[in-house]
This record gives sequence, structure tokens and C-alpha cells, in this order.
Amino acid sequence: MSVHAFDMLCRAVEETDAGRTDTARRWLDKLRGLIAPEKVGDDFLYLLYHDALARRIGNCQDERDNLYLRRFERPQIELFDLMARHMPAVTLAGRIGGALLADHLAGRDTATLMSVGIGSGGQEAAVLTELASRGQAPGRLTVIGVDPAVDSLHQAERSIRDTRVPLDFHHVPRFAEHMTEEDWDLVRRAPRPLVVNAAFALHHLRDNASGTDERSAFLAKLRDAEPDVLVLCEPDSDHHRVALPERFRNSWRHFHPVFRLIDALDVSAADRNAMKLFFRREVVDIVGTADDEERYERHEPAGTWLARLRGAGFRPMPAPAESVSETIPPAFIRQDPDSVRIGFDGESILAVIHAVPAHG
Repeated sequence: MSVHAFDMLCRAVEETDAGRTDTARRWLDKLRGLIAPEKVGDDFLYLLYHDALARRIGNCQDERDNLYLRRFERPQIELFDLMARHMPAVTLAGRIGGALLADHLAGRDTATLMSVGIGSGGQEAAVLTELASRGQAPGRLTVIGVDPAVDSLHQAERSIRDTRVPLDFHHVPRFAEHMTEEDWDLVRRAPRPLVVNAAFALHHLRDNASGTDERSAFLAKLRDAEPDVLVLCEPDSDHHRVALPERFRNSWRHFHPVFRLIDALDVSAADRNAMKLFFRREVVDIVGTADDEERYERHEPAGTWLARLRGAGFRPMPAPAESVSETIPPAFIRQDPDSVRIGFDGESILAVIHAVPAHG
């Protein structure tokens, strides 16, 4: 795909942002004439951005494109499984985050694991299964699962109970920013150490109607609960408060290496395209959502998360060497003093941060 095509996409974004939808449609039509998504390369990513902008301005894709994308659609649970099995960045983030959690839970008589955005509890169950296999599972574990999806909380409890580790499971069926004072009392009263996992969850927090920074407010409340450690995993990009043109360019710099990493994997073409389609919702959310209040994928750079943590009273720590697994080519791992970066071809895609309360 040529530089000229990228310029067309940029023009379409700028015209959309300026409200000149007729001109934006003309740029999108020109761009579509250059896209051949069945080819190996950037065309599939161009198609997703074309789709997102067309949705935003009410210029839906033609049936040919819809049929092409539907060829690779699979149930979301299958896409999650495909990503977990084949996407090195996701696998490495799970391994490193899990090893950090395990370090703080191993051999404890009692402990509390609070998981923000627990989902189906797969990572937590894997950590406990590994500890049990080593004879280092906590004697009794309290789990506080925070997730707005009630069905996910029930699945997480089943998954974690299947590890046979004695536990008490508490459901907090809310978004993290909507946790009540009773919820926070539960966290404060929970058995120590308090180990907190926040994997791909906190970037969903949005500023409230009065402009309160919900992310910093949440981290401050968490710090007041005196956790032993917080393990934070987040995409390393900026789609939070920036205007559409900058948000588009940031997202392109993020997804372009992600898609090149997928193209470098030893999997079938159908699986590669299905994995790429996994990110369709994110691209649509980031650039295709006209109402800024409705956007959900609000990633921030690792440096911003580190600043938030320090401002809330946490101290980011180097990850112990034994918790950082060997890389999975073609991805890379970079150990910084305050984080672990995971990426491809020199570009950071994800960050895992290991933070403890700062004292004094």
C-alpha cells in the first residue's frame, strides 16, 4: 500500500473531524479503489479504518466488503482463544503478569487477590493452578472479582474454584469507577496481603460528567486500601483525550506493528485474518464513534500510567528477572526500570507495570 493511500486516509480523517462529510466520502471512495484486502500487507488494516470512518459518517461499506469481512468472523470466545494461543504479545503479557502475581501469593497462609475486569478468570485460574502444582498455593484465598458482567463473574468463580484452592469469592458487579463505599470497605477489610491485578481494564474508565479524572481517583482509592502490590497491564498508545486526527495517527502507530506481528506468525491466512478482525471493534470505537462520550477504548501511553501511579502514591518497581519469561519471536521484551515493554520491530505495543505503595 502506497504512501499516497495513507495520505488519502489522513485526508478522510481530517475532513470527517471538520464535519465536511461529503469531502470525507470522496476521499474514502478514492481510498477504497486502492484497497485489496485479500493481499498480504497493510490492506486489511486500511479496510478496517475505511469501515470505521464510513460507519461514522453514515456511508456503510458495500456488500462486497461486508462479505469479505464475514468470511473471517468467529464467535468472540474463539477469537480470544486464537489470540491467547498465537499472539506473542498477549501470551507474554499474561505470563509476566501472572508470574508477578504468583510471587506475591506463593506460600501465604492467607491472601486476597482483587482482580479488576476479571472477565472469565482465566489468568487468575492459571496462576493458582501453577502455584498448586508447585505446592505453593495460599492456604486460603479471598478473591474480589470486579466486572460489570454478572455472567463473567459467575464463570470466573467457577474457573477459580476448579483449581481446588480453598477460597472465598466476592462478586463486585460494577465498573471499577462505580465501586461503592461498601465495596471499598470489603477491600480494606480483606485478609492481607492484598494483591491487585488490573489487566486491560483501567483504560475503559472515562472522566465523569463533572470532569473528574476517574483513573487517578480509582488509583488513589486503591492506594488508600494499602495493597501489597498492583500488577497493571495496558496497551501502550494514546486514545484517551486527544482529538480525532491525533487519535487516528496514534492508533495507526499502535495497530500497524500489531498487524505486522500477526503477518509474521506461522499460522494459516484464515487465522491471521480472524486475529486481525479481533481488532475491528477497537478501530471502530477509536475512530468510528462520533459521540466522544460513547468511546470505550481509551488507551494511554505507559508513561502516563506510570505518572498516574506515582501521583496516587505508588512506586513502580523493576520486574524481578525470574518473572520475565523468555521472549516469543518475533515479539520482543524490553525490561525498563519501571516497566516491561512488549512489542514488535522496535515499537512498544503493551506494558506490564509492577507497582507497590510508596512510603514517606
